[in-house]
Amino acid sequence: MGNRYTCLLIVSILMTVFLAVTISAQVYPNPAIISEPVFTQNENATVRLPCTANGTYCSANATCRTTIINPEGNTVVNNQIMFKNNAVFEVNVTAQQHSLNGEYQFNVVCSDAGTSVSRFLKYHVTPNGERATTSKGIMYISILAILVIFLVGLIIIAFRFEHIALKSGSLLSAYLMLIAISFISWNLALDYLTSSPFMISFFRIIFLFLLYAFFPIILISTFYTMWMMLKIKEIQRMLDDGMPYDEAYERTVKRGLKRKWF
Repeated sequence: MGNRYTCLLIVSILMTVFLAVTISAQVYPNPAIISEPVFTQNENATVRLPCTANGTYCSANATCRTTIINPEGNTVVNNQIMFKNNAVFEVNVTAQQHSLNGEYQFNVVCSDAGTSVSRFLKYHVTPNGERATTSKGIMYISILAILVIFLVGLIIIAFRFEHIALKSGSLLSAYLMLIAISFISWNLALDYLTSSPFMISFFRIIFLFLLYAFFPIILISTFYTMWMMLKIKEIQRMLDDGMPYDEAYERTVKRGLKRKWF
């Protein structure tokens, strides 16, 4: 038994160290990824671009037009004039135009004093407005693995020991681990299963169900633990008087349940 918990502890420590490394990678991501903006699916957005020509900002008389193509190759904004905000040109994109997840082509043509400048850029639309990266995926999977290890450990404790308070506390902690696991799974689906909206909804429903059920489960577990602790005292008193365990259990727990529920 001791060797089992030692192994769990060592694995948890190693995975925590690994998780710290992946978080560091997430804090300092690839600059090329940052250069491509990310917007949230089904939300209005403003796409911006500074106007420059020959290494300098455009003059006040400059004009810019943009064409935006969605991941399916359809044009959602067609040669639309952009609004000027100091040296930055902007275009408002509606939630309906950002209904698809994926990479959008953002093509801009600016004219300034007879000079025409074209830029062909990209941006991304995701369900949560965040870019899915390898380091982020590793971080989620690492957290998920650690939570599963703790879940298994808590279940082992719950069924290994007979003390009712320790058993109930371990099972409640295991339930919290389940809530955390469902939350991480939901976020993984949001980032990496965008082509399967059913899975995103599935994990979201599981997370919300477990979350809302937590409070009544706490109440039921608390009352049951207190009731069992009282019955255990009665059983111990009967055992001290010389009564066999099976008979003591029958008189207190089983008959108590029958009187309470039937």
